[in-house]
Amino acid sequence: MPTGALREERSLNHREENARLVEDFLKNLEASNRSPHTIQAYRISLTDFFDFTLGLCVADITHREISEWLHFLHARGVSPQTCSQRLYAIRSFFQFAMRDGLVKRSPADLIQNRKVSRPLPHWLSVADVQRLIAAAENDRDRGLVMFMFDTGCRIAEVVGARVESIQWSERVLRVFGKGQKERLVVFGRKTSETLRAYLHGRESGPLFREERPEQQGGVWMDRKYHIWFGQWRETAADGERVMRTVRLGDYEIQTKERAQQALAAFLAGKLPSAKQITVPIDPVSVRRIVRELGVKAGLEDVHPHMLRHSFATAMLEGGADLRAIQVLLGHTSIATTQIYTHCSARHLRSQLEKAHPSWEEERREKE
Repeated sequence: MPTGALREERSLNHREENARLVEDFLKNLEASNRSPHTIQAYRISLTDFFDFTLGLCVADITHREISEWLHFLHARGVSPQTCSQRLYAIRSFFQFAMRDGLVKRSPADLIQNRKVSRPLPHWLSVADVQRLIAAAENDRDRGLVMFMFDTGCRIAEVVGARVESIQWSERVLRVFGKGQKERLVVFGRKTSETLRAYLHGRESGPLFREERPEQQGGVWMDRKYHIWFGQWRETAADGERVMRTVRLGDYEIQTKERAQQALAAFLAGKLPSAKQITVPIDPVSVRRIVRELGVKAGLEDVHPHMLRHSFATAMLEGGADLRAIQVLLGHTSIATTQIYTHCSARHLRSQLEKAHPSWEEERREKE
């Protein structure tokens, strides 16, 4: 039973007040340039927590409510990593509440962090990345994979990349990472050539755009008045797909085929083609493209962040300095970057097993 009802002297009529406080906290995060993904994750965590307390006043919440909520999450099968992230959201909220004088002390300070083992990231070998690139059937998808592997960019950085931010002579691009922190990323000559082929001389707008199908539509007739109408979907200025309708004609259009020809002529003259639309590619499309290329290449469960891991691992195995990799990835702490040393150690062990004479007996056993 949720603990909000355990002590009758505590009021449970604060749902609306708590919801307003959560919104104020999230607006504060937004003003601090926190990423939309972080804000959404905090919203989910805090909404779930305050639902669990049944509307208990923020000032009446103790460490007991937080502890029992974490046990409740664990019983629901929520992973330790996710529980740790949700606890961090609660800590941040109560720090905000302390600054606003809503509580004197954060009850989350009495909750001890569980040590959560961080799983090693999955990455692709250079050969696998080449297979992924070879599976692409157009310059956009090919350039997307090459760019992500060359730079180690996150999805949000890829989506936000702009053509006008590229210095082509130096093959350098300015991107904005977590917390809107600016950094420079560098890409190779072949990637540059592929991107130029994809852009076709375009000098502004999103680096990678959504590729909409050519405008098509259908026709229908108002039988009472014998008037033909055409309907189609087009992309509005904000990127939304909207339905449009046009009157094509009446008795001078005798057949449906003629009406379809009239609509095609209208669309050709009035609507922009897919190549003119400047809607940036969205994260869902990036994930779909990489996943589908992985299937074509015979690679299982490939996702975009694997290219970032592949970039870091390839750099480390090639002898790059850990501090340089930290800067290139945009990590705030080098401790985050150090996880790739474990990946590299595993790779080195596999190489020893293949080649060193001391491992010959174990090789025979595996055979």
